[in-house]
Amino acid sequence: MPGVSPEPWLSSQRLYPAYVWADVFQRNAPVEIDLGAGDGVYAEARARREPERDFIAVERLLGRATKIAKKAVRHGLTNLKVLRIESWYFIKNLCQAGTLDAITLRYPDPWPKRRHHGNRILNKEFAQDASKAVRVGGLLKLTTDDLDYFEWAKKEVAHCVSWQVEESWSGEGEPTSEFEELFAQEGRHVYRKAWRRL
Repeated sequence: MPGVSPEPWLSSQRLYPAYVWADVFQRNAPVEIDLGAGDGVYAEARARREPERDFIAVERLLGRATKIAKKAVRHGLTNLKVLRIESWYFIKNLCQAGTLDAITLRYPDPWPKRRHHGNRILNKEFAQDASKAVRVGGLLKLTTDDLDYFEWAKKEVAHCVSWQVEESWSGEGEPTSEFEELFAQEGRHVYRKAWRRL
């Protein structure tokens, strides 16, 4: 992509206004967000496999975000950007309405203790903010190994009438990670659900 900066970092100091993705990537293309991107295995795999799409990996921890940035540079992935910021703030304040093709949440912290449930990201407020950021027909995708979190998240998203369960999405074809392969070896079940923006 001529003219696109190889610099993968977006500034964590930017708190407003919302991004214009065509300016960020110097082209018009579908934009997907990987929230809590970890060390970027998923985002990197998607960016390499689908050069026609643009990806933002959002990760709060500096060490992990740095790993993603290094992968983007190493493989010349100008369609992958990295932002170190809280996921909820990014979706609420830095995404223009109707500009995202998909939001992916893979293995978010389940905060298993009841008194910590308020820290869970996929609550009804987040679902509402996400519905504003995602275009009509776009997706919100969840993958988790925690059944309690899975059932809780489904109830929270159901509070937002803008989302409808997307029965056709099973997660097949999604890139896996060492994390998931270890789960499979241990016989642990992975739960997946997607919602489509009405």
